[in-house]
Amino acid sequence: MQERILIAGGGMTGLSAAYSLLKKAQAAGRNPEIILVEKENRLGGKTQTEVVDGMIIEEGPDSVIAYKPWAVELARELGLETVGTNPRIRSTYILHKNRLEQLPVGMQVMIPTEVWPFLTTRLLTPWGKLRAGLEPFVPVRRSDEDESIGSFVGRRFGREVLENIAGPLMGGIYGGDFNAVSMKATFPRFLAMEREGGSLLLQAWRNKALKPKGPTGSAFVTVKGGLNRLVQALVARLEGRVRLLTGVSLTGLVPGPERRGYVAGLDDGQRIEADAVILALPAYASAGLVRDWLPDVASELSAIPYHHSVVAALAYNRSDVSHPLDASGFLVPVREPTVVTASTWVSSKWPHAVPEDKVLIRCFIGRGVGRDWTKEPDDLIIAHARKELERLMGLTAEPILTRVFKWRRAMPQYLVGHLDRMDRVDRLIAQAPGLYLGGAAFRGVGLPDCVREGAQAAEKAARHLGWV
Repeated sequence: MQERILIAGGGMTGLSAAYSLLKKAQAAGRNPEIILVEKENRLGGKTQTEVVDGMIIEEGPDSVIAYKPWAVELARELGLETVGTNPRIRSTYILHKNRLEQLPVGMQVMIPTEVWPFLTTRLLTPWGKLRAGLEPFVPVRRSDEDESIGSFVGRRFGREVLENIAGPLMGGIYGGDFNAVSMKATFPRFLAMEREGGSLLLQAWRNKALKPKGPTGSAFVTVKGGLNRLVQALVARLEGRVRLLTGVSLTGLVPGPERRGYVAGLDDGQRIEADAVILALPAYASAGLVRDWLPDVASELSAIPYHHSVVAALAYNRSDVSHPLDASGFLVPVREPTVVTASTWVSSKWPHAVPEDKVLIRCFIGRGVGRDWTKEPDDLIIAHARKELERLMGLTAEPILTRVFKWRRAMPQYLVGHLDRMDRVDRLIAQAPGLYLGGAAFRGVGLPDCVREGAQAAEKAARHLGWV
């Protein structure tokens, strides 16, 4: 009887799982039926790209972290070209006292590796600089216990570095409250540096190459032509070999007769029996499917909070923009009462993505708490974005194109103790052989982590089926 594997979720995790399963089946000489179900009418999740008049507009993520190799390796395996950020753009701005101040050259998140730029920055008071310089004398905490980003950075470098530099940089990645987000789950290498080597500052000065980079020399990499090309390439490999069901979602999932395999119900009336199931879904969606028969797993998954995300893209004729656009964009500390919480100057950061006579800017709207901007009309969002760009950059021109992308419950929050929660989930899910979880909610929010999660779920399913 032909083996059947069901994958729920057609984002990067689910697509990667399907691709990995195909390769493993071929290596094992198996010919399983693989079914991938996605509730939206398009595959790729938030990895979507729109190309307009030669401008590559990313609807969700615009890059991958290069030192996490899984997405870059997958892109190259699929024959795609990757490209790093503009090497001439080496800085970003941070909003401070209603001015855009340049991040000191050499800052590695919280650690200054260049003396003069740090001493002359206006982002910190003299006391804030002195407090950071006293970091080598801060007692070392060698415990493996988790703590928040705010606790770690404040303890080692002081509140000013936390609030004015590290907080905005970290918030730009995780979009959460630095007093609640887990250090161990987000930046474990800094914890390890303290535990194993003491002062982070002294270690950084001994090794100026602290910042991990990929083979391009850039810390961030994208796919030439847009990240959705990675989705398209994966789908091209899957078509004809995997049943891709879009516009359909799971309404139920239960163990099969005698607890062998699983039975899934779809909202179009289909009933699918599978020998193994991979849930590549948001944590809350997976929780809803297993609540009746794995209540402890559901409870743990339901406790992972999510934040919304709203992105506004605005394009201009370059001749209408007087700002030098001499950085990758700007970040906004939590204390600043602005609607725009970060901005990427795409035409500066990724010059290949925009024609030379155009400027493309992406603005991130709102924070994870307070006003829900996903419920606001697009024209209001654009109006607020334009107002902030005029105030901060002097940009008064009329945009030639605008887009708004709204993602509800898009960003899982890794609160203190998150990895302990994941360990509990791993132990509990072992009660259900043949059922596997993967996605951004677990052990990494970026696309490389999703690729890795999908491949790991496929490996577990292959072992369960005796392919390995």
